[in-house]
Amino acid sequence: MNKMITEKDISKKVGHAVKSPIRIGNLKDLGIDHEVFINHFSPFFEELKNDDYAVKAKQINFLKEAFPEDATEIETFHKAYFENKVEGAVFIPWIKKLTPDALEAFKIVSTITRQRNIASFLIEIWDNEIFIERTREDGFEQNVGDFRGWKREFQQADSTAVEDPLFYKLMKKITLLVKEIHPDIRKLQITSHFMRTIAREKIKGENAPEGIHEDGAEYIMSALVVNRHNINGAASQIYEKKDKGEKALIFEKELAPGEFIFQADTGEEYTFGNDLWHYVTPAEPEDINEIGLRDIIGFDIDLLD
Repeated sequence: MNKMITEKDISKKVGHAVKSPIRIGNLKDLGIDHEVFINHFSPFFEELKNDDYAVKAKQINFLKEAFPEDATEIETFHKAYFENKVEGAVFIPWIKKLTPDALEAFKIVSTITRQRNIASFLIEIWDNEIFIERTREDGFEQNVGDFRGWKREFQQADSTAVEDPLFYKLMKKITLLVKEIHPDIRKLQITSHFMRTIAREKIKGENAPEGIHEDGAEYIMSALVVNRHNINGAASQIYEKKDKGEKALIFEKELAPGEFIFQADTGEEYTFGNDLWHYVTPAEPEDINEIGLRDIIGFDIDLLD
């Protein structure tokens, strides 16, 4: 694991100390066979269901900007629409008022660009042995201040994908990354996200429509890339939030299949001294006649004991 880029390497490049943990590497650094892993997990991305939550947020924002005089009323439907308590039909009165060009733009922001599933796990460490138990959660919420803090329900990952020796090996390697930082850790919760981002002509694949953000977990593997097909962009970025609130870019890379970024995410400024945020730039298809795809596995990691 000594070949990975760390916060020490980034400190040298930016000219000041970055103390919050960062690990940037590849499957080989984790002792996992690249070809076996990619070939094994690639097919599971074909089974993902649409993630329409980001689309709903973009629709709401579009209509509020189009009808600023009604923005307060439109916003009253936001959370209920987000949590599937009301249908999109509540916005028909405004959609009918859109000009033909605005209606075409609304259709574009209404296009699905993400698919995903999730799975949660309890990780326990006893006498240097790592034990993994899958747990089932009714919904998914992030400890953040935007729409991701509302309850979302995603497709649960199939057991053939995540209750698997190779996937368990990956989670054990992630656990060891955390244990290097917290030698006494005994228990973790890890939530995995298989996610596909889709880019089309005139419709960028939004990996992070919320902008530069935190995920609300103590640590994240923001992306282990499994596939990049016919896309430009989708560069992974790490930012450091400064005292006055501005966010400075400290690392950027278009991750290739098999590469990952692991970093401290939320609350690390109190533990280590640097407030890290992250972002992924939009993806566009290289060939506009064909869709572009980026498939990743992400992990949210929280220390329990």
